[in-house]
Amino acid sequence: MKSTLTSKRFSKKILVSLICTASISLLPQTVSAQIGSASVHGVIAAQMVPQQGLEVVAKNVDNGYTFRAVTQKDGTYVFKGLSPGKYQILLQDKKSSEVVVLKVGQSVSLNFELEKPVDEKVEEIVVIGTQLKNKNVGGEIDTTVSLEQISKLPQTTRNFLAFADLAPGVQFQQGQDGSTSIKAGAQSANAVNVFIDGVGQKNYVLKGGVTGQDSSRGNPFPQSAIGEYKVITQNYSAEYDQISSAAIVAVTASGTNEFHGGLFYDFSDEGMRKMTLSEMESHKKVPSEQKQYGVHVGGPIIQDEMHFFFAYEGKDNSDPKDVIPSGGYTSSNLPAFLQTEIGGRSATFKEDLYFGKIDYLMTEEQKLGLAVKVRKETELTNIGGVSSVSYGTDKKNDETRIDLSHNWRMDNWLNDFHLIWEDAAYNPRPHTSGIGKIYKNQNSNWDTILNTGAGPDYQEKSQKGWGLQEDFTYMAISSHVIKTGFKFKSIDLVAAEQQPYSPQFEYNIDYLDAPATVSWGAPLSTIGNGSAEANNKQYGIYVQDDWSATDRLTINAGVRWDYERSDNFLNYKTPDDVVTALQNWSNLQNSDLHINDFISTGDNRKAFTNAWQPRVGFTYNLTEDSDAVMFGGVGRAYDRNLFDNLQVETTKATFPTYSRKFMNGDPSVNINPNNRSCSPVGPDCVLWDPIYLTPEGLNQLLTTNTGAGREVDLVNNKLKTPYSDQFSLGVRGSLNDDWKAEVSLSRIVSKDGFAWLLGNRRVDGQFFESGKNWGSPWGDGIPGFGSLLIGVNGIETKTNSLFIKLEKPKQDSNWGATIAYTYSDSTSNRKAGEIYSFDYPTVDAYGVHPSTDLPRQRLVIAGLADLPMGIDFSAKLNLQTRETFYGTDCTAGDNVCVYRTFKPDTIGVLGYRQLDVAFSKTIATGTWLQSSNLTLRLDILNLTNAVNHDGFEDWIGGYKVADQVADPNPNFQKPTNALAGPTRTVKLGIKWDW
Repeated sequence: MKSTLTSKRFSKKILVSLICTASISLLPQTVSAQIGSASVHGVIAAQMVPQQGLEVVAKNVDNGYTFRAVTQKDGTYVFKGLSPGKYQILLQDKKSSEVVVLKVGQSVSLNFELEKPVDEKVEEIVVIGTQLKNKNVGGEIDTTVSLEQISKLPQTTRNFLAFADLAPGVQFQQGQDGSTSIKAGAQSANAVNVFIDGVGQKNYVLKGGVTGQDSSRGNPFPQSAIGEYKVITQNYSAEYDQISSAAIVAVTASGTNEFHGGLFYDFSDEGMRKMTLSEMESHKKVPSEQKQYGVHVGGPIIQDEMHFFFAYEGKDNSDPKDVIPSGGYTSSNLPAFLQTEIGGRSATFKEDLYFGKIDYLMTEEQKLGLAVKVRKETELTNIGGVSSVSYGTDKKNDETRIDLSHNWRMDNWLNDFHLIWEDAAYNPRPHTSGIGKIYKNQNSNWDTILNTGAGPDYQEKSQKGWGLQEDFTYMAISSHVIKTGFKFKSIDLVAAEQQPYSPQFEYNIDYLDAPATVSWGAPLSTIGNGSAEANNKQYGIYVQDDWSATDRLTINAGVRWDYERSDNFLNYKTPDDVVTALQNWSNLQNSDLHINDFISTGDNRKAFTNAWQPRVGFTYNLTEDSDAVMFGGVGRAYDRNLFDNLQVETTKATFPTYSRKFMNGDPSVNINPNNRSCSPVGPDCVLWDPIYLTPEGLNQLLTTNTGAGREVDLVNNKLKTPYSDQFSLGVRGSLNDDWKAEVSLSRIVSKDGFAWLLGNRRVDGQFFESGKNWGSPWGDGIPGFGSLLIGVNGIETKTNSLFIKLEKPKQDSNWGATIAYTYSDSTSNRKAGEIYSFDYPTVDAYGVHPSTDLPRQRLVIAGLADLPMGIDFSAKLNLQTRETFYGTDCTAGDNVCVYRTFKPDTIGVLGYRQLDVAFSKTIATGTWLQSSNLTLRLDILNLTNAVNHDGFEDWIGGYKVADQVADPNPNFQKPTNALAGPTRTVKLGIKWDW
C-alpha cells in the first residue's frame, strides 16, 4: 500500500472532483446513530471509475470489533454509529489502510483508488487520498476535549467537566466551599445537559443541570472512565433535548483485547497551600486535607466479541471553614460557652464513584451494551461565617444509573435503542438534634451574631424511574441522511421540606436567661407533612435531515417536540380555605394581580404543548479541499421547569412555620423597642416558660393546628417552559499544517425563566405606598394567612458574543495548545441564578441590566509540552475581566431605593486570574509487570497566588432621616473574604498503569 504523499498518479484536485461527482450524498453524513458516535465514509474507484459491490471492513484496533459495508453504484461506502477509537479500514480483506483515529462526534472521509478495476485481478490497493476532517453537524459550535488534555492538564478536582471552559463561551466555576458548576453565556447552570454515551443526565428536581451537582463538592462521573468529550455551545441538532445552553457530549472508556488498568492517588493538605483571607486575619491555618484515589481495569471476556471496563474513584476532603461572629464580636467579648463555637473548622466530604460496562458484539450487525454508574456522597455543609459546626447540615447525595443499549446496523439503516433506569436522591439533615439557638444583637436590625445548636434544614429531593430512547438513521435516499427518534420517561419526583425542622430560638446576646422568640414548623394534621410527589411523564420526538444541496453546501434541518406531564402540578387543587380568603381579600380588588390565574381547581391546568423546536444549520466549503468552511445556524431549544420550584405549592401548604415572642424579663425591651421580646401578653406574646424548649411545650402553643398564618405559594396555571433562541455565523479552517482557527458570532435570547414574586398588596391595591417605589408590602398578607407568593415566567437574558478559538493538536509533535477567547455583551432582567424577586410587583419592573456572573472578556489558554529528561509539562491560564454585580442604592431615600449594577473598581481590570501548572515523570516498570509505567506528578494550582474575590459589599448607601443628608456607604465595592477558586495549592500524585 502506498501513501497519499508518495502517490502522484492522480492529483489532489482530480480526487476532489471524483468525490464531488461520485459521492455527493456522503459529504453531509455527519449525523451519527447515537449522540457522540463517529462515522467513516469515502469513495472507492479504479482509474476514476466508481467500483460497486466491494466489501469494506472497519476494524477497531483495540477490541477487534469488526463492521462491514458494501460500496454502492457510485462507489461510496459509509460506516455510521462507530464508537470513538482507532480503526483500520480494510478492502476485500486485502492490505489495510493507515490507522484512523475517530473522535467523539467526528466524521472521517477516507477514499481508495485501485490499481485495477474489480473485474480484473487486484493485487495491490493504492490509497491516493485520505481526507480527515471533523465536520460539524448543523453549523454547531463545538470543542473537543481529548483524553490527553483530561489526563495531563492541571486541575483542582477530578471533575472531567473542569476542562469544558476550553470551549469559548463556557465557564467552569468552583466556589470557596469546593462546589462546582458549569454554565454557558448568561443562562444559569440549570440550562446545561450532559450526555454520557448518548444518554442525558438531567436533574429534574434541583438546580445544576446535572443530577448530583447542586452545591456538591463531588464529581458527576469517574474521570478515568471518560474517553473524551465534546462541548457544544449552540446549534445542536434536533436529537438534543432538555437543554437551552451548552451540551456536554461524553463517551466512556471501553475494554480492549488486552488487559489494562491503573491506580492513582492524589494528596494535598494545609501545609501545601497558602492562607485564605480569613486565615490571614486570624494568623492561623485551619487543618485541611484532600485525598483522591482510584482504580480502573478493562479487558476481554471473549476475544474480539465481549469486553468489560470498571472504574472506581474515591474522594476524602476536610476543607477549611471559618466560623466568625458578626456585629464586631470576637472571642474576647462573647460568653465563654460560645467561644468554643468559633474559629477554624473543617468540613468533611466523602465520595465513592463506581462505573462498570460490558460490550458484546453479538454479530457484525448487532451490539449489546450494559453500563452502570453508582455515586455515594456524604458531606458536612452550611458551616462557616456566623454558622457553627453544630448548626451545619449533613447531606447525602446518592445516584444510580443503568443503561442497557442495543445497536443494530444494516447497509442502509441504523437503529440505536436504550433502556434506562435512574435513581438520584439528595437528603440534607441537621448535623445535630435538638433545638437551634440564634444569638442576636439588640440593635435596630436585630442582626445575627452566631448560630448554634440544631440547624433548620431537612429535605428529601429525588427522582427515580425508567425510560427508553430510540434513534433510527436511514441512508438509502441519495443526498440525504434522515434520522428520527423518540424518548419516553416515567419518573417519580419527590420533594419534602420540613423547615425549620428543629425549633429555632432567638436570644438577645446581652440577656441569656430566656429566648426572645421561637419559630418552628409542624405538619397540618390530616392534611399533609410538607412533602410532595409527582408522577412525571416525558415524551420527545424529532426528525432531522442532513442534505447535501450542492458539492459544497450542506444543510442540516430538523425539528423536535417535547411534552411533559406532572400530576403534582396538573392535579393540584388550591385549598378551599385559601380560595375563600383570596376571593374575599379586598386588597386585590383594585390591584394589578389577576388571582384567578393562580387558583387551581384540579382540572383547569394544561401541560405546555407548544415546545416545537425548529433547528436549521449549514456548512459551506469555501475551498475545494475544505480548508476553510463557513457555518451557521438558527434554532430554538426548550429546557424544563424544575420540580423544586413547582412543589412549593404543596409542601409550604402542609408544613407551615409558626412563631411566637416571649415576655422573658429582658429589661432592654423597654429601652429598645426593636428587641424582639414583647409585652404585654397577647396572641403573639407568650409568658416565657422553660417547657417551651420541649416539643410538648411547643405543641401547647398550637391550640388549633389549622395552618393559620402560613405562607401561601401559588403557581400560574398557564406556566410555560423556558427556552432559548440561538443564532450563529462563523468561519473555521486551517492556518497552516499545525494550527486550526475558528471565529464565530453568536446571539442567544432566553425567555420564560421561572421567578417567585410577592403577591401581597396594600389596602388600596398597590404594591408600593403612594409616591414611593421601594418597600415591599410584607405586612399586608392574606387575612387569616401569611404572605402570598406567586410563581411566574418572566426572566430573560440576551447575549451577543464573539468566539475565537485557536488549536494546535499535540499529536506527534512535542507541544500543543488551545486558545479560547470570548467577548460577551449580555443583559438580563434579574440577577443570575436568583429566582426570588420580592422587591417589585413584576419581573419587568426590575428593568434590564448588564448580566451578572458573566465577564465581558474571557481568555483561557491550555498547553502541553515535552520537556527534557522525559518530563511532561502542562499549564492552564484563565483570565477574566471584572464581572457585574447588583447593588442597592437608598441614598435618595429609604422608600425610593433602586438597584444599580457596578463593576468593582477596587480590584483592577482583571476580576479573575489563575495560572495552574503540572509536571509529571513516567518511569517504565517492566520489571514489575510487563508494559507497566509509574508516573509521579506535581500540580501547582494558582501558581501566582492571585486573590480572586467572590463577593463585594453591595450596599451603596442609605438616607439619614434626621438631617436629610445622603449617607453613602464608605465600604461600598470593598471585597469580602469569600474567594473564587483556591489559593496557591500544591498537589502531589502518583499513578501506576499497566
